Amino acid sequence: MMFKKQHLIIALLIGLMFVAQAEEVELNPAHPDTYVVQKGDTLWDISAVFLKSPWLWPEIWHANPQIENPHLIYPGDVINLIYLDGKPAITVNRSHPTVKLSPTARTIDHSDAIQTIPLKDIEPFLKRLRILSKADAELAPYVVETQEQKILAATDNKIYVRNLHNVRQGDRFAIVRPTVIYREVPTDFPWDESENHEIQSVEWQKTSEYTTSAVLARFWKEHINKMYWKNVKILGYEVADTGIAEVVKVNSEDITTMKIIDVDTEVKTGDLILPIDDFNFDPYFMPKAGSADDENIRVVALNNALFGSGRRQIVAISTGKKQGVDVGDVFAVYSPEKVIRDEVMHPKNDLKTLFKPSQAMVTLPMELAGHVMVFKTFDHISYAIITDGNRPVRLYDYVKTP
Repeated sequence: MMFKKQHLIIALLIGLMFVAQAEEVELNPAHPDTYVVQKGDTLWDISAVFLKSPWLWPEIWHANPQIENPHLIYPGDVINLIYLDGKPAITVNRSHPTVKLSPTARTIDHSDAIQTIPLKDIEPFLKRLRILSKADAELAPYVVETQEQKILAATDNKIYVRNLHNVRQGDRFAIVRPTVIYREVPTDFPWDESENHEIQSVEWQKTSEYTTSAVLARFWKEHINKMYWKNVKILGYEVADTGIAEVVKVNSEDITTMKIIDVDTEVKTGDLILPIDDFNFDPYFMPKAGSADDENIRVVALNNALFGSGRRQIVAISTGKKQGVDVGDVFAVYSPEKVIRDEVMHPKNDLKTLFKPSQAMVTLPMELAGHVMVFKTFDHISYAIITDGNRPVRLYDYVKTP
């Protein structure tokens, strides 16, 4: 009897989960019954035409197996909103009139399929930014000198690289510039008991671990402030690709002469030499709700913005593949809670709060800033594009499931 009750409870819970999921798919009140796909559309924009939450598109997509590549949508396709068993579903009609002038069949160029988000907005970040592990950063070959000891080197200049092994003349590599280290640090005392952490991004460069400052810092971390640094989590070392260099001559096992083939910015000593990133990107993925749900996922970087970023701009968030994040995952971004003084009932000359100022303080709740969609992931860091927003997305805003 007990097992039967447990099974009944489980069945009811599963049923409630499906009901809750169905209730989450809300149609846009202004949705049309049909929509003709236009050149320049994106899957996100089309999803927003029909749904309040575009990332729920996979929940109502009803692929037609009768057409080639049913998951791809092309200009001229007709998107239909229908109902199956009382639930909304989306289908695509690719039936075009037949013109009987020749026996040739209509062919579709798959490169014409609409993209999920504009590729031009994210392409520089697909090829330019990457995240290294601590070991990869430490082992990476580096520019030890430039031609004629120039401070900066440009195209066709020679550079001298140390620790680049097993290479041949003509081999090409990426020149990358160290940018920031992303890390999570404890904020409360005692640090070994701390449940509160904050995300930091600090500049870094490749250098010796045996300088006076490095040795003193290591002594402090290992012996004086041990418990704090024991709880510091490194999320990754960011680098930015700046150019391409070609091996000209292998001088010894330690030094390789290279020529700069192409570069966006001048090369300097300390830049790293890495294999060219052969990252493959599928621009036709479907958006979906992200599932990574940690209380302290944050926006850790903004692109070309000092105070806030808006729609179609790029951000980095402090979660990645190790936490189950995948390309297409959509997350909501919230501004942090804000503590303010209640100036109405407790102005600054309020004697009641003279010795207890905390009584005058109130906490305003988190507010939704917008949504972001992940397009590139690493172990603990992902890059995402802002798809919509109510206010600017700011550094260290919270990232949560939508």
